[in-house]
Amino acid sequence: MTPVMEVAHRLVLYLRSVGHSPAPVANSDKRWEAALQIEYNALGVDERKLARQTGRRLIREFGSIAEAIASFHNLQQTLVAAPPPAPPQIRTRKEQFLRKIGRWSPLTPPCPSCRMGGGFPKRSWPSREWAEDVLGRQHDRDILRVFECPVQPGFWHLGHVGRQTASPTGTKKNLLAAFHPAHTLRLHLKLEEMHDCVPTRPLDAH
Repeated sequence: MTPVMEVAHRLVLYLRSVGHSPAPVANSDKRWEAALQIEYNALGVDERKLARQTGRRLIREFGSIAEAIASFHNLQQTLVAAPPPAPPQIRTRKEQFLRKIGRWSPLTPPCPSCRMGGGFPKRSWPSREWAEDVLGRQHDRDILRVFECPVQPGFWHLGHVGRQTASPTGTKKNLLAAFHPAHTLRLHLKLEEMHDCVPTRPLDAH
């Protein structure tokens, strides 16, 4: 793999890690890498940081950038038993939710027990720090709290204060099956990764 393609694939992983659809492959490697770079730079500073953190976790988890990218496709195939009807018109809430969680990182799986207000699984965050970082970016953060999942040790959720989040065992059919959470970059990417390693220094705006 050429250095340009390696940068492109890493950017694809970063964008997928935060739910963005990467630019389609162009007729040349350099043009594709440039389009991905523009899309990545358009993210906010916090979102770029989250993308890099999630991307690096996936690389460690799956052993390579290619396998990490492939994990998103595998996750969607696991969660959605059949493709949506064509042409898709009005989606049900369940279909909309399944489409949404298909873009979630394998490191932040849907919970098999805890539910949101609509009855759908909550997203699980693998550390309290990560959950609190997400909480700080919510528009209704004043009425949200971070709490530890009662059935998944080491995972955390966001929930509205006073709302019951776990459904009784056996009263609802689980929406999801059991789920296991599963070189060269441009100069500015290297600098951003260096910033991630030094949390006491404020991140520069790019």
